[in-house]
Amino acid sequence: MFLQEADRLSDEKPIICLLLLCHKMKEDMAMTYKINLTITDSKNVEKKKAIQTIYKMIWDVIALYEPTEAYNKVPNDEEKDCWDYMSEQLLNIRKELGGLFLDDQQLIDALERIIDETEIFVKCYEVPGVVNRWKRINTNLLFFDCAFDLMSDAPECYKEICRGLTDLKLSCYPDKELIDAQKNYFENWKQKCEKGNLQYSQERIFQNELHQTLSLVFKNDFKEYL
Repeated sequence: MFLQEADRLSDEKPIICLLLLCHKMKEDMAMTYKINLTITDSKNVEKKKAIQTIYKMIWDVIALYEPTEAYNKVPNDEEKDCWDYMSEQLLNIRKELGGLFLDDQQLIDALERIIDETEIFVKCYEVPGVVNRWKRINTNLLFFDCAFDLMSDAPECYKEICRGLTDLKLSCYPDKELIDAQKNYFENWKQKCEKGNLQYSQERIFQNELHQTLSLVFKNDFKEYL
């Protein structure tokens, strides 16, 4: 009887060892998964912070539009060249992006594209002066096109441009639908300013629209990160 029990326990030892080994492997795999998950979460937080950092810096550049009189004059320093001043602001954004040492090239490329698009706007000296991609994302920017001023202030000149009788080309040729939409847009802003005593200039309204556009651009480009 004793020998039979001893044989039974002897036969069970390999099974017990195997079960213990399997249990240990599961624990190791679970721990590895937790570590990998922690690393992934850490990387995602790092990427999100990077996006937020660049967003805030570009937001600040756009916020200079009104005080610099459309990037023509450095506030409180008339002797300083505004082109150099704004170039320095944009260079600081590129420096910040490079110093983040991101390992996601797709994310880096997307952020660099927005910085490039911002620089095009800053150095364009046109209204709205943004790339077409931004105007597609926020069509309200079309309401600030110089074509509307030409239509009201110099209708004959505008007519000649539309008919191809001059060398001038416009980025926008408003139709009736766009003209009506622009009229309603500024009428709504007028009521909002009067109601809230905002005293906004058209430059400030345009700046606000640019900030709204920037938010839409980032939400459009970084859905998987935000």
